[in-house]
Amino acid sequence: TTMLATRITAKAPTTTRMTMKSRAARPARFVARRAAADDLQDKLREVTDTLSEKWEESDEKPAIVTLGVYGFVGLVAANGTLRAVDSLPLIPDLLELVGILFSGFFVYQNLLYKPDRAALKETVTKTLNKIL
Repeated sequence: TTMLATRITAKAPTTTRMTMKSRAARPARFVARRAAADDLQDKLREVTDTLSEKWEESDEKPAIVTLGVYGFVGLVAANGTLRAVDSLPLIPDLLELVGILFSGFFVYQNLLYKPDRAALKETVTKTLNKIL
């Protein structure tokens, strides 16, 4: 029992030092997490309030519910289709290659040179102004 007590006492100061160091750094992490959690809760509350207002203003409640159900069914169907395609041999690799090639083509056409970037920015701005 004395050897066991000696081992425990020998390890205790190391643990205490590490705990003291981690305690000094802990408040900053907790403050940052708490601030992020508060921001998230505020944003969630804002979105919930906006949705509640829009729901109360709407006269087409059955149409909104139906649209939501169809959207959910569409997501489930798309998920099933993507899983089926992903299970096929070589198809996912081929689709990944096509995606990489298309991304490279997009960069070459729209982002590589300054006039092309300006034209893309103008197109995006016009489209956003039409939508909003």
